[in-house]
Amino acid sequence: MSLEGTVVKGAIVLDAPAQLPEGARVRVEPADVEAPLYERFQELRRQWKEDTLYLSSITDIALHPAYQRIIGMGREALPLIFAELRRGTDHWFWALKAITGADPVPAADRGKMPRMAAAWLAWARDHGY
Repeated sequence: MSLEGTVVKGAIVLDAPAQLPEGARVRVEPADVEAPLYERFQELRRQWKEDTLYLSSITDIALHPAYQRIIGMGREALPLIFAELRRGTDHWFWALKAITGADPVPAADRGKMPRMAAAWLAWARDHGY
């Protein structure tokens, strides 16, 4: 199996259709995000995760200054937040609701993080993220 191509600004341009083995998983990261935005997001995410690692209060986790600055990044942060949510469930729901004004999580799924993540990822897919 060969995936020959050229890397161009974070994108992979293939010379022919990719032949992947059965069961192979491919993850596509947002390529249209500017490097400074990505770096700032990652630094804020790192601070937030490090400082809230042992907190159990969702309110305290969401009110952390780094998390609030991520929210302040607005819609530009959405591809990065959705990429994080695709890697694993985490407390991104407050930020997503604050930035988008949406809440796609059914009442029956509140507090069930895998289901909440699935609802938000479906919303992301439906809205071009």
